[in-house]
Amino acid sequence: MNEATPLNWRWFNCSRGKVGVVKVHTDQGKIEYRIAPVDGFMEKMDILQVVAWGDEFPEAAGVALFGEMQ
Repeated sequence: MNEATPLNWRWFNCSRGKVGVVKVHTDQGKIEYRIAPVDGFMEKMDILQVVAWGDEFPEAAGVALFGEMQ
C-alpha cells in the first residue's frame, strides 16, 4: 500500500453505522477519493482506516462532494 495524506473527509450515518469518504493526496502526486465503513469512535483512527483500506470512490462524486480538485 502506498502512502497517502488525508486532505478532507465527510461522515455519513446509516442504520448499520457510519461511512467515511476521504479525499487523499497520494505519494504519486494524485488526488484520490476513498470510501469505507468506520467505527465512529475516534475520528483520527477512522480517517486512517479509510485512507489505508478504503475502496475507490468515483472521482466525479468526490469532486461534487468536496469541490474542485487541487
